[in-house]
Amino acid sequence: MTHPHAAKLSYRLAWLPGLVNLSVVALRFLERSAGPLVDLLIRVTLAQVFFVSGVLKAANWDNALYLAANEYPVSWLNPVSAAWLGVLIELLGSVLFAAGLATRLAALALAALALVIQYNYQTLDTHLFWVALLFWFVVRGAGALSLDQLLARGLARTAVPFAAATLGLCTDATRWLAPLYALLLRLWLALAVLAAVAGFAIAASNGGTMDVAALLPVTSAAVFSSPLPLICAALLALGCATRPAALLLMLAISAVRMLGAGVEAYPYWFMALALMALWGPGPVSLDALVERALRRRFPQLAGQPAFSLDDVPRVVIVGAGFGGLACAAALTRARGGDRDRPPQLSSVPAPALSGGYLGPVAR
Repeated sequence: MTHPHAAKLSYRLAWLPGLVNLSVVALRFLERSAGPLVDLLIRVTLAQVFFVSGVLKAANWDNALYLAANEYPVSWLNPVSAAWLGVLIELLGSVLFAAGLATRLAALALAALALVIQYNYQTLDTHLFWVALLFWFVVRGAGALSLDQLLARGLARTAVPFAAATLGLCTDATRWLAPLYALLLRLWLALAVLAAVAGFAIAASNGGTMDVAALLPVTSAAVFSSPLPLICAALLALGCATRPAALLLMLAISAVRMLGAGVEAYPYWFMALALMALWGPGPVSLDALVERALRRRFPQLAGQPAFSLDDVPRVVIVGAGFGGLACAAALTRARGGDRDRPPQLSSVPAPALSGGYLGPVAR
């Protein structure tokens, strides 16, 4: 038996499911409309950086060989091979990545190159964001505005060897790895803000210290030292009110850029936070926990009736004239009426007609 106070509370909160459902519909609309466009803009921005670098190295091959031999050498490759491989990845990988063709492989190759630059050449926040954003596409693939999505519709039905299996593997990778990577990206951004404020170092295994800037974008995170961005960073780490927190941090970055006190990595902060604002924190978050609790409390959010229909009396209205319609409207407006299942009325033109002439069901 339902407690009277619980029933009274449910009646007072009857507006909440409609508000939550409207919010969910708006977010899904943004994901379908703005999500692919944001993915495309990020792909093109990152691809442009690598493509320009590849063109400059190809135009000055002696400089490319000097960089491969002295600036960021690879121990298991000779300089000539490393230079050729680096230019090939930058030129071919950037084109494929921008077009969204073999996006995961292209993003993985570019991310590996970015890691070599970060740890063998120069430690910069920008390089860390390259890696973080590229691995987002390694895990999730390209959005709707890509050749991968265009070709996937037909590849699954073709006789190309391993096409269906590869597509299935990519789908499984997105389903299992995307929530984990969303969690890691949230924690990485939040830890960068906290580390920038604390200014600590991480003890290395050799007994020395390694600047945390090699792992986290702490230099550019110094802009978030005021209380409100710190609160937003904590919310981001917990996955609580993630989208509003990400939007506030994006506004903070925009304000800094407008004042002219920005650094090179701020656009990449904006991109990473935009992904959080669009796609949310994932299932491993307080937001997802609250959503699951609301769906249990209000079954109509999951498309189920608000209450059990087993003991509800059934009313049959014969006739779809003005009287029948007025009766159906009154029942729908009645307290406790199921608005998701409006009454059905059978229109009978005249009593003399047989059942074969019964009119269609009116709603």
